[in-house]
Amino acid sequence: MINSGNEQLCYIGDLAHHPVLLLERPRTHFKYDTDPAQSAESRVRYMNMFVANRIPILAYHFAWPGIGHVAKQGDGFIYYPEAEHMASVQPL
Repeated sequence: MINSGNEQLCYIGDLAHHPVLLLERPRTHFKYDTDPAQSAESRVRYMNMFVANRIPILAYHFAWPGIGHVAKQGDGFIYYPEAEHMASVQPL
């Protein structure tokens, strides 16, 4: 968890390797996990926490910008990426 004042962001690392495959079906066993069953249950537990507490996530496996929110959808979840905010830089 990354905290700043009252704001939080959770860097999820390898909790989910794909925003569709492992969120829509979070109990899917991924062969590269050391313990696929435990990883699947951890994924569900953490995703439920992100939904309940509206905690944004940072996921480097997800498309740019890799920051967004998770919502409950059926038996799984759906990822909503943050909108990209472009800032113009004034020349010196």
